[in-house]
Amino acid sequence: MTTDRVDIPDQAIAWHLRLAEVDEAGWAEFIAWLESDPAHAAAYDRVAVADRRLDETVFPAAPVHTADNDNPPEPRRWWWALGAGGAVAAAIALVAFQPRPVEQASSTYVVATANGERKTVMLGDGTRIELGGGTAVTLDRADDRVASLDRGEAVFHVRHDAARPFTVTAGGVAVRDLGTVFDLGVVDTRVQIAVAEGSVMLRPEREALRLGPGEAAALDTRTGRIARMRVAPALVGGWRTGDLSFDGARVGDVAAALTRLYGTELILAPNLSTRPFTGMIRFTGAAERDVPHLAELIGATSRREGKRWILSETP
Repeated sequence: MTTDRVDIPDQAIAWHLRLAEVDEAGWAEFIAWLESDPAHAAAYDRVAVADRRLDETVFPAAPVHTADNDNPPEPRRWWWALGAGGAVAAAIALVAFQPRPVEQASSTYVVATANGERKTVMLGDGTRIELGGGTAVTLDRADDRVASLDRGEAVFHVRHDAARPFTVTAGGVAVRDLGTVFDLGVVDTRVQIAVAEGSVMLRPEREALRLGPGEAAALDTRTGRIARMRVAPALVGGWRTGDLSFDGARVGDVAAALTRLYGTELILAPNLSTRPFTGMIRFTGAAERDVPHLAELIGATSRREGKRWILSETP
C-alpha cells in the first residue's frame, strides 16, 4: 500500500535509533523487518549513510551557555551507525554471533491432582493410570514405558510387553511390571505396593522381590527394610470405592490418606500420629460422618473447627 511505502523511511530511522539498545529478541525482529521487503533494507542503508556523513560534518562551535541564556543548546544526539552499503550484512553477522542460550526441549511432563480430586491418564501403549487425590506422576512423551510417582497414590493398569517392560519409580524405588494391575503409594519415606493382577518386580536392580496377586509390600527408603503382607485382590486400590485397608500403618498415614482422597484437613495430636492401626475402613466422602468414625476406630475424639477436624486422644 502507498501509505506503507511512505512510512518505510520513518521505520528505518526508528530502527536505526533503537539498535544501540536492543536485546537479542530485538535483533531478531530487526532482521525480520529487513528481510520482509527489499525496500526496508534500501531505506535502512540510506539512513545509515546519511548518519555517517552527519558524523563527518564539521559544525560551528555552539554558543557558550551562560546564566543569562535561558535556552541552552540541545546536546548533539549521537547515532550508532552501520557502514554504508553493508547494513544488512553487518546486522545479520551480529545476530549470528550473539551468544544464545541452549534450549533443550524436555519430553517429560507432570500430571497432578489436588486433594479430593481424581484423574485418569491413558498412555500411548494402552496403559491406564488412575490418580487419587494429592497425587503427581511424571511421564515421558518419548517413552510411554516409564513413569515416576512423585507423591500420592495411583493404580496402574499396565499393558504387558515382554520386550519393553513398564517401569515406575517411587521414592527412588523401581517397580517393574510383569503383566499387572497394581496400586502404588508414596508416604514420606515409605513406598507401598499391592498387586491385584499379574505380578511386579520390586527393586529389580537389587532384591528383585516378586509380588503376585494378593501380595503387598511396604519399603522404608530410609532404612531399606521391606515388610511383606497379604491383601485381598479386590481391595487393591480400594480408595477408588472408599474401601481402605491398613496393615500396621500409622494413624498419621490413615489421616493423610483421608486428606488426599477427600480434601478433608485433619490435625492429629502428636501422641496419635504414630499409633499403629490395622483394619479396613469404608469412607463415604462425607467428612462429618467419616472423621468421627475414624476417631472411634482409633480410640480418639474429634471436633470440628471451621474446615478442619482435630483428633485428640480420649481422656
